[in-house]
Amino acid sequence: MNRRNFFRAGLAAPAATTLGLASPAGASPVPAAPERRLSLAAQRGFLPNVPLVTHTGQQVRFYDDLVGDRLFLLNFFVVACPEGRCPAANATLKELHKMFGDRMGRDVFFYSVTLQPEQDTQPILKEYAEDIVEAGPGWLFLTGTPADIDHLRRAQGFYDPDPIRDADVSNHSSMARVGRDSTNRWSMAMLIGVSARHTYTSMKSF
Repeated sequence: MNRRNFFRAGLAAPAATTLGLASPAGASPVPAAPERRLSLAAQRGFLPNVPLVTHTGQQVRFYDDLVGDRLFLLNFFVVACPEGRCPAANATLKELHKMFGDRMGRDVFFYSVTLQPEQDTQPILKEYAEDIVEAGPGWLFLTGTPADIDHLRRAQGFYDPDPIRDADVSNHSSMARVGRDSTNRWSMAMLIGVSARHTYTSMKSF
């Protein structure tokens, strides 16, 4: 499916479409991880352990399954981006992905979380990630319940203090969170307007 037809299909999907949070047929839900010592960032609520679903259909928890000792980049996006910022951000991420090479999926990960989970369901994200973006190993597109995604974005500082502006997804940022929890190092990266090389050089220091 080409980009134009894909977005047309996505926009036509009813808002009440299921989130696709159920386990695949015959599979059991992911059990809660055993209790472990929380990092300073997690203790302060910066890394909420919200449940999410990857574009491949895997159920995960943000802190237990996605953070670990990984260098990760977290951004928020919309499949049918009304302002066109998300395609530009994806282009930057694809360049970064190439630069990290075989570290991707091993100790470097990209997490792109939808801001419209009612529309950007797991099947939609799967097609978007694999056919439109052509995301490589280590790059996950994630959905979940609106409440859990809202909790995560606010914990990470991706919100506007004006509730009217905050409710408008066309105002979403082209910034990304970069961090490594085990070293308690955190930064922000601009995905539009700077070279991928600049962001890559900054992330290597983590």
